[in-house]
Amino acid sequence: MTVVKFGRLLVLTLILFVPSAHSVLDRVSYSATRVMRIDGTEFITTINHAPHMERITGTIAGLPLTLILRSDRNVVWQLIPFMSLYGEADISEMDTPDNVQILSREEVGNETINGQAAIKYRAQFLTRGGTRHEGFFWENVDGVHVRSEFPFIGRDGTEKRVELEVRDVQLGPQPAALFEVPMGFTRIEIDLASLLPF
Repeated sequence: MTVVKFGRLLVLTLILFVPSAHSVLDRVSYSATRVMRIDGTEFITTINHAPHMERITGTIAGLPLTLILRSDRNVVWQLIPFMSLYGEADISEMDTPDNVQILSREEVGNETINGQAAIKYRAQFLTRGGTRHEGFFWENVDGVHVRSEFPFIGRDGTEKRVELEVRDVQLGPQPAALFEVPMGFTRIEIDLASLLPF
């Protein structure tokens, strides 16, 4: 996988996947490992989560790549640390954890996810554009969604299945600096839409 393709994956995770059934509900701060499966293909990233903010980091061929979602500022930053570069994109017209509404949630049962007791819910969400989505999420006693499953329609019109799991959760405040562009980084222009592969 190329760095560019991985960057597309991270953008998609932040902007399209997470709001539908994950961070839109998480109101606690934590760090964790996130496993994402798209139609059976698995990707692993590390995350730092705080209300209205999330940082996702992955490594490709030994090179780190990071995205920072700031729903409170309607902005996403793509960091390329090994080049001290970053791109910035306006997400005010996109679905983010702060503007996706939960229309309903129904308790389905109790399950154990990666050793964590969790309650499974069926939920329906309403996006900024008025689209309704239905999916499932599993919430542990701390309020962290340790698993999510939901469909989305790709740009080619086909339905894809997304699964998210959060492992090795460490609850606690996250350093504010994780959610800011580091000093000394140079801004470059990026087209967020062009990063989305589906």
